[in-house]
Amino acid sequence: MTAATAEARIATYEVSKDDRSLILLREPFGFAVGGTMEIALKESRVYLPEHAPPLDKTKLGFFITEAKDEGALDAALEDGACVLDVDFVDQAFTFADMDAQLKKGEREVSSYEFMKEIKVPGDYMLFFASCAPHTVVSFEITTTFANKDARGRNDYLGAGEKSLPSVYYLFFLLDTCAAVAWAFILGRANGQRGVRKIHWLMLALVCFKTLSVLAQAGRYHITRLTGSSRGWTAAYYVFTVCRSMLMFSVIALVGMGWSFLKPFLHQREKNLLMAVIPLQVLANIAAVVIGEEGPADQGWFAWQNMFIVIDIMCCCAVLVPIVWSIKHLRDTSDSSEKKARNLEKLLLFRHFYVMTVAYIYFTRIIVYLLKSTVEYELRWTAAFFNELATLAYYVATGYMFRPEEENMYFSLKHDEDEDGVEMSDRARWGDAV
Repeated sequence: MTAATAEARIATYEVSKDDRSLILLREPFGFAVGGTMEIALKESRVYLPEHAPPLDKTKLGFFITEAKDEGALDAALEDGACVLDVDFVDQAFTFADMDAQLKKGEREVSSYEFMKEIKVPGDYMLFFASCAPHTVVSFEITTTFANKDARGRNDYLGAGEKSLPSVYYLFFLLDTCAAVAWAFILGRANGQRGVRKIHWLMLALVCFKTLSVLAQAGRYHITRLTGSSRGWTAAYYVFTVCRSMLMFSVIALVGMGWSFLKPFLHQREKNLLMAVIPLQVLANIAAVVIGEEGPADQGWFAWQNMFIVIDIMCCCAVLVPIVWSIKHLRDTSDSSEKKARNLEKLLLFRHFYVMTVAYIYFTRIIVYLLKSTVEYELRWTAAFFNELATLAYYVATGYMFRPEEENMYFSLKHDEDEDGVEMSDRARWGDAV
């Protein structure tokens, strides 16, 4: 079992009786020339099975490698090679190097410190490797990765993250303008026929989005200065959980036509909401675990995969009510006049559906591919385009469903109310009428 006691650029991990041959201790970090890597190791223990031959401690150690060599590292493991000896890794130190510092009378080293200045810039990862079969290890490790700013002070953000505080502060200002504009629109239209309950949920969503971006900007700014995000992390998680739950709920409710076209929800629509909201709770719990635990944790990758699966499930679920609305509009054909109106509504729901699919596809797939393929110095662009797409989606949705009397959705409300009453009566009385 492995537990992380801190997160961010100064990280401490405790590895307890772990028998894995390879443990990722730090994810890729973009080093510039002059960057430093510091490792402090203590409480190291090695456990061998009974009647095992003497341990060769050169087979237990730490190394760094560039992220681009990860595929070659996997190939070396499959070939059965000791990754400490392959030529594309940079060995930091081994347990034998620790024993070389033993003082007279000491049986083991209680702590060991290692520092390396980066001469070749790159995207580096830190691993622990055990090439001794059936060997179990325990240790506590503190890693400090940093670059240097123009004044020679430590900058704990990677080369591809230096622009992130500015990016998030920029979108905090833009989101704030969007929230103020939406509040002004609602305030001006309040009391009129165009304002619906869903509009206030939209305002709450934009407010929590604004706060989550501010917290993210604060996290990266404080991390740059101190190596730890401190209290900003808790604020970020709280605002992000609220924002995520509101976003999926708003998309689902808009797709169902609630508050815009009808003042009620059918049972299947309620069931969908009852499924989406718990899924979002699970997804956010997974996100918190991923953020708090380090990659050295044995369950870290499982939690990461769980988050991806649940997020995709939520994205698929929120598309269902839009499809229901499109199908309902297509099947309704009481009169030629109503057909014409439903055709206009059908086009709008199709536009909303296409826009939602494009937003989900871009933020879940394109942004991930961008982050994985661009040079590490440009990794900040993934966050920039993700925030830009989210803001554009919010603005476009707000424009489509703005609270104005001439909005097509509200001018057709009477027809929908009649349909809703009729369907509600059917659900209540069934075939007994």
